[in-house]
Amino acid sequence: MTDLLSVLTNYIRNELGYDGDLDNGSDLLDEQVLDSFSIVELAVFVQDSLGVELEADDLSRENFTSLNSILALIHSRAS
Repeated sequence: MTDLLSVLTNYIRNELGYDGDLDNGSDLLDEQVLDSFSIVELAVFVQDSLGVELEADDLSRENFTSLNSILALIHSRAS
């Protein structure tokens, strides 16, 4: 899980350009780390890089609120 967390954190920092603190439980939308466009970009990255197939319904606020919720989504789709 730590490796996957690092992959997500590195993507947010390197590809989305966020350089602030990233806490696993922080609300990434309220803190303006992610917006609707970057959620789609992150979803494409997850699918392409991790081989996890996401559905359109997965692109919800609930699933992309925090790093923890993104990890939970990935784990639920990977199993």
